[in-house]
Amino acid sequence: MAASLVVALIGGPCFNLLDIPDVPGLVILDIVMVIATLMFCVELVLNWTATTAYRWSFFFTMDVIGTLSMVFEISFLLGQSEMVHAVVLRSARAAKLGARSSRVFKLVLCCSLIMRYGGTRPDAEKPQFEAKVLAQRLMSSIATRVAMLTIFLISVVPLLELPNFPREDQSMVLWARNLEEAFATQNAASFLKQASDMVEFYQNDDYAPYAIEGFGDYSLDSAVTKPSRSRNDVRIEVSECVLSRSSCDSTMKAAILFNFTNAGRISAAMEITLVFIIVLVMMFMTIDLGTVLNDLLVKPLEKMLAGLKGSAQSLMNSLGTTIGMDLQTAGGSDDELQEEDDESRATELELIERTLQKLSRIAGQALNKNEISKEEMAKKSEYEKAVLVEMMGVKVAEEQVEQAPAQLAAWAVSLNGVKKDREVKLQTWNFDVLNMEPRELDEAIMHVFFDSEFGVAPMFCDEGIFPAFVEAVKPEYLDVPYHCFAHACDVLHTVFRLMSLAASRLWLTPAEQYALLVSALCHDMGHFGRTNPFLVETGHELAIRYNDKSPLENMHCAKLFQICQDPSKNAFGKASKELYKEARKVAVAAILHTDNANHFAMVKDVSQVYESQDASCEAQAGFGTEAEKVLCQDYRLKVLEPNKLLWLELFLHLADVSNPLKPFQLSRAWAHRVLDEFFLQGDEEKRLGLPVGMLNDRDKV
Repeated sequence: MAASLVVALIGGPCFNLLDIPDVPGLVILDIVMVIATLMFCVELVLNWTATTAYRWSFFFTMDVIGTLSMVFEISFLLGQSEMVHAVVLRSARAAKLGARSSRVFKLVLCCSLIMRYGGTRPDAEKPQFEAKVLAQRLMSSIATRVAMLTIFLISVVPLLELPNFPREDQSMVLWARNLEEAFATQNAASFLKQASDMVEFYQNDDYAPYAIEGFGDYSLDSAVTKPSRSRNDVRIEVSECVLSRSSCDSTMKAAILFNFTNAGRISAAMEITLVFIIVLVMMFMTIDLGTVLNDLLVKPLEKMLAGLKGSAQSLMNSLGTTIGMDLQTAGGSDDELQEEDDESRATELELIERTLQKLSRIAGQALNKNEISKEEMAKKSEYEKAVLVEMMGVKVAEEQVEQAPAQLAAWAVSLNGVKKDREVKLQTWNFDVLNMEPRELDEAIMHVFFDSEFGVAPMFCDEGIFPAFVEAVKPEYLDVPYHCFAHACDVLHTVFRLMSLAASRLWLTPAEQYALLVSALCHDMGHFGRTNPFLVETGHELAIRYNDKSPLENMHCAKLFQICQDPSKNAFGKASKELYKEARKVAVAAILHTDNANHFAMVKDVSQVYESQDASCEAQAGFGTEAEKVLCQDYRLKVLEPNKLLWLELFLHLADVSNPLKPFQLSRAWAHRVLDEFFLQGDEEKRLGLPVGMLNDRDKV
């Protein structure tokens, strides 16, 4: 098979380099190429039959393409086609080499294994290290990509010369025209002089004329002979016959015949050189990658796994001398014997896993924990459960959860009639701020900040200061259809509801709770019903001030803390410097992330958290919607607390665009309001001659 591959790669160029005549060279080459093609087909069928992983793999595809490309090497098929552009032909030849690179890689891999093991076969009785299997997979994966890159480079790069190649030698056409004009003068001396000059012109080139046709009885006095291969015989015809004659008319033209043997040899030598360079590069990269993987991955893993296995075995042996009999009688003796029988056939990682399982059982006996997991208990029969629980006193290990502290339950009980009714109204998605009186809105706001489970406002300001703060916030919301004070109250309620459902008291600090609720109330102050893109497009003062980056949201943040500059309205007046910095950080981040430009980045961040901690998320989801005040410890420690700021930003952003998730009558009312606001912007866009947004044209939506 290696010989067939060598023939397929450099057989044709070698025949050209040695200038073997077409007779019998083409016949011999065709026979050799047909045999190589048949060998490739046999190899393809055997690999397909013997190896399941080979089927439809990258190397299978390359082997098929490489085998089909052999038709370009056989003269009676496509091997002698002269209708192909030179650059396209050159690129096709490179592609053939690339397609056959899978077979080259197999040979290179064999050489690499021979060099690694010194020609000795690995001991079949000795279990293979998992690290070596991993290294083989990595090598195969990397080599596949290297081969694909090689194919791309050697196939596509030559096509870049397509506009400029071949650079036609116009001198040959010019000499043909000169000879025709000299022949038309009927002056023998002039014609022979032109012919002699032409021979002298090409005497130092890789190609030269060896004969002329259609010029009467004249012949060419040249030392160059007719080439032995037809592909090196180039015929250059005159563009037009100056002197009409039987040998030069509309059906045939006079011509100069050139011998391109030397040029063909150079081309063949370059093609062979290209083959060897690519093979050497592939060999070097494969061997180098194998060496790197062996040094950086295989050896350290072998050392680590061997050490871990030895340490675990030593520990198990030492424990086994004292409690081995107890473990054997406690259950699972048959499983133990089965595991021992399988150890000789297990991989390194499987052995360590089994060892650790044994250690876990031994440790359980040694420590006398007398516990069983829910999963293990579920697998037991009713009789076994009765024996374990009633007779042996085995306890079922419960999932560690955290519940709301006692003071939270006490808070719920302490609510009087009015406050309790208000809490019930707030803890529903049917809270309709559009049909509430201003007094009712004020009472709901005060309840959230002072009387709810998140009523931590007294830590940050006096109860008399906060109403003044709210009264200062109200006029900052302008008379626009959607981004009005009612929207602020709706978002405040939604954030409050989300915090309650997420048991935020268990994982948010009071400063974070309070800052998020204040942000919800103030997140759209000063909004005048136009979007950020509109402000940027029109060069609005806010866009200029904030450098086109969330101009509206930056303004909302600024207005919030401008109000707090007045001590009589400062919602953070009682906070220490550290608490104020913490609260301000949350407020600024949360309000800035209400810019819809941050939506998809936020979705990406949330998805990444889930992908990395999906088990914890699914465990928490298993508690259902009724367990609002219950958190898995794993979920709190791995999902919530490490990403606090992300969830705070998410709560406010979700609440800001949550209208479609509300009951239909509420969603419809807010939808009409936001459309009215969009239409007002669309009217202004029309007036200014700007492109009208998709949802802003009242005549089309």
